[in-house]
Amino acid sequence: MRRIVTLALCLVLLASLGALAATPPYPEGPITITVWHTRAAGANGDQIANAVARFNATNPYGIVVEEIYQGGYPETLAKTMQAIAAGTAPEIVLLERAAGVPVLASQGVLLDMTPYAERDGFDLNNIPPVLLGYSYYEGQLIAVPYIRSTPLFYYNKQMFAEAGFTEAPKTIEELIEVGRALHQVDENGETVRWGFALLNDPGWFIQNMIYQMGSNLVSEDGTRVICLEDGTMLQALSAWRQWVDEGWCWPPTVTRGESTMKDLFNQGKIASYFASSGGMTNILRNAEAAGIEVGVAFLPTWNPERPSAPTGGGNLAVIKAGKTEQQMAAAWEFIKFVMSDEEVARNAAETGYLPATYGSVEQPIIQELWAERPEYKVAFDQLEIAQEMPWSPHNSEFIEQWKVICSQLIIDRSITPEEAVEQLKIEAQLIYR
Repeated sequence: MRRIVTLALCLVLLASLGALAATPPYPEGPITITVWHTRAAGANGDQIANAVARFNATNPYGIVVEEIYQGGYPETLAKTMQAIAAGTAPEIVLLERAAGVPVLASQGVLLDMTPYAERDGFDLNNIPPVLLGYSYYEGQLIAVPYIRSTPLFYYNKQMFAEAGFTEAPKTIEELIEVGRALHQVDENGETVRWGFALLNDPGWFIQNMIYQMGSNLVSEDGTRVICLEDGTMLQALSAWRQWVDEGWCWPPTVTRGESTMKDLFNQGKIASYFASSGGMTNILRNAEAAGIEVGVAFLPTWNPERPSAPTGGGNLAVIKAGKTEQQMAAAWEFIKFVMSDEEVARNAAETGYLPATYGSVEQPIIQELWAERPEYKVAFDQLEIAQEMPWSPHNSEFIEQWKVICSQLIIDRSITPEEAVEQLKIEAQLIYR
């Protein structure tokens, strides 16, 4: 009996020591960490700069965060991978949720934040489930939804009203009708106003159309590009090319496509377009300066019984490769700060990104904003029909090749939709191996 009791006490002691070992440390003393991000100038750049300043001034550990803009999502991912290999990576990085997070997660370089969340009572149930799809990998919490968005339909209300349209199109069929009606040409047949514009961002816009058709970019296990097999990719690309050939859909430029599109909208040369909710503050501000009243609505759908919208934007992740426990502990404190309801609400109100926690929606700054500017609420309401692309570490590489092929199809118009699909099949065989 004495041996049994002794053994039981030893097991309890070992369990206790194991629990203590599993509890991550708190930061001790001053420490400087870095966050690499994609938030450029304007409302987005100002927001992260101000959030960092608030954290640096209020955290009790003497943590100093330095924020560094690294370009768009592909550039930031590439720089981060290079820095990890060189041992110079930041402690925190902002990654595109579907094309960046899976790449680094599959390489085993991201910190599992579960122990930190459990220690501090960080409530993951406070985050809408649709925004958590790229937060977990193999049961580990490897990222949190920071600047998450959904694309919306932006339109010139006056132009629509003058053409007899009192509301935004709800279906693709209605979008085509509106686009054709608002298309204008001069005496030489040259377009002076496009009815609609669609950027060369197929992994967002075309993927969502394919989903509305009943398919998806990749299979649920992330190993096959199923839309190439069932004909939906060809259907979507053929429609886009037809819209451009007919003249009422603006073909995006090779460089600075989004800024050019928005400039043309503010000049009255584009009547409507799809764009992220994350840029809403800048969109509304710049359009109002040009004397344009902007309407904001859900994305139109191919199938009225299957409306949908993708989610996008970036997740924050902590790099564990080459980092000390103190660096990782400090990184978690900053992530916990920006994911508080108060900071999430500020982020959403100041930019247009989604309020990524349920508690943030109840904050006065959000309630007052939605009452004064209901446009900002559209993105949150659209979460009811939101969908996520299946997880795959290969999505990033395939989407980049997809953009190149769509550039040939839509901008250069040097290949047919059928040729585009054949090229994509070759790329898929090489990438999803």
